Amino acid sequence: MRLVFAGAPDVGATTSTGTQPSASGAMMQMLIMLLIFFAMMYFLVILPQRRREKEFRQMIESLKKGDTIITTGGVVGKIVDIKKDVVKIKSANSTELEIHKAYIAKVIKEKEETKEETESK
Repeated sequence: MRLVFAGAPDVGATTSTGTQPSASGAMMQMLIMLLIFFAMMYFLVILPQRRREKEFRQMIESLKKGDTIITTGGVVGKIVDIKKDVVKIKSANSTELEIHKAYIAKVIKEKEETKEETESK
């Protein structure tokens, strides 16, 4: 079975003048397509990921005692103590847990807490 590529000349083919065509045009097209592909990947994947990482680092650096957080596992608690990489939180029934800072999903703001309390009543 022979594969046919549109626009790509055969290796042994000659033009009407008897000279062989150059492959530099096809190489330039391929190079341009690769550059466009990598530019799209950069803007669609890499930049948004960097933005999320920057926001996460800012959230972790702004943690303070008394903040209410939600972990990636869904545990809600108030921060009691902050160490280098570990945060101690107080959860329901005065249970204290130590979690790694990387597992904090969200810091709940005071406005959100009061809104949730009024909705539950």
